[in-house]
Amino acid sequence: MVIEFSVSVDSNGLLPVVRVSGEIDVYTCPKLHKVLTELMGESASSVVLDLQQVHYIDSTGLGTIAHSARHLSKENRHMHVVTTRPQVKKIFEISGLTSKNIRLFEEESLACAE
Repeated sequence: MVIEFSVSVDSNGLLPVVRVSGEIDVYTCPKLHKVLTELMGESASSVVLDLQQVHYIDSTGLGTIAHSARHLSKENRHMHVVTTRPQVKKIFEISGLTSKNIRLFEEESLACAE
C-alpha cells in the first residue's frame, strides 16, 4: 500500500503553517526538509507543523524535524507541532524533543495563538 505524501505551506495569520500528509521517512523527508529550510529565512516567531494527516515518522523524518526546531531555537523562534495521533505524539515524547524545543498541540488554533 502506497500512501501519498504531500507538504504545503499556508499562512494562518502571521505564522507559517506547514501541512504534511502521508509518511515522513527517508524517502519523503527531503521534501519536508526543503520546505522547512525555506521557512528559516522568514521572520515569523514560530513555525506550525501540522501533522494531523501523518501516519508514520521514522528516525530520519524525526531528525529532519529536530534539526529545523534546533535551528529555530537558536534564533529564539519556536516549532509547534499539531497532532492528535497517539503514535505520532509518542515519537516526540519518547525522543525527548518535547522537553527541549518542540511543543505539541492538538489544535492548530492553539498552536498559532502561542
